[in-house]
Amino acid sequence: MNPSAPGQSIRVAFRPLTSRLRGVFEEHRRNKIRRYAFLNLLRLDDEILEDIGVTRAEVEDAARLPLHVNASQALADKALARRKGQIG
Repeated sequence: MNPSAPGQSIRVAFRPLTSRLRGVFEEHRRNKIRRYAFLNLLRLDDEILEDIGVTRAEVEDAARLPLHVNASQALADKALARRKGQIG
């Protein structure tokens, strides 16, 4: 009997789990990087934000969303809804 066989079979059995965990951590890391970049909007003047079509309050609200939520998309959706309400 090969003494390394039990250890090898355990590694093979856990490979999908460790791969999935690695993917989860990598996704979390990417989300944190995106959110950090998104927070740069808060450094802009209110006039520039207005030119972009968003308000500071909308940016702040989106920045408080959980990391798994795409803050940029949430901001765009909220700003569009506000503009539609003002126009229509």
